[in-house]
Amino acid sequence: MKWRKVKRNIESLICDKLKHRLSIHLTQYNVSLGEQKRIWITLDKKEIFNASSVNYLMEHDKLWAEIKKETDKPFPDCLYECFPEFIGKTNDLDYTTAILENKGIFNVYLVYDAFIQYPQLSIDNALNFENVIIQAFALLDKKLGKRKLKTLRYSSNIHSLILEFYKLRCKIEDIITFEDIPSDQKRL
Repeated sequence: MKWRKVKRNIESLICDKLKHRLSIHLTQYNVSLGEQKRIWITLDKKEIFNASSVNYLMEHDKLWAEIKKETDKPFPDCLYECFPEFIGKTNDLDYTTAILENKGIFNVYLVYDAFIQYPQLSIDNALNFENVIIQAFALLDKKLGKRKLKTLRYSSNIHSLILEFYKLRCKIEDIITFEDIPSDQKRL
């Protein structure tokens, strides 16, 4: 699907209070190594998210170099040994992607695919989807009403991108979150 159509589809779903403040961009570079892409999201012309194929590949190689130093076990055993917190949360082929996404480093092609897939999902499916990008973008969707937004509760182990987009949406909707309450007034 062409970027222009993907961008139009995804931006048409942004809530009214962010519609003219949030923009999604894509650029492509043709270099000797092949095509490189970068997707980024800006809020009031300030970048709040980015995914770059160059950055992803560099971080992927760094991760594997780190792992190679620590263990001599074959893939995927070496990943399981170095990153046991991801065992059972993803399949072997996506293990590296899950580790990098947890660090905030996204594969630009998976972000693009998420943007293509997102418009076909209901808001409930998007909020509970396995993909971090889809879950995060669901928080900016106009189909997510204030009442439903108020009922959402996230634990401290949620991905930082989801938490960031949740706080952004709560802020523009004037919804007080648990983090906004002074610590002496919080009740557990």
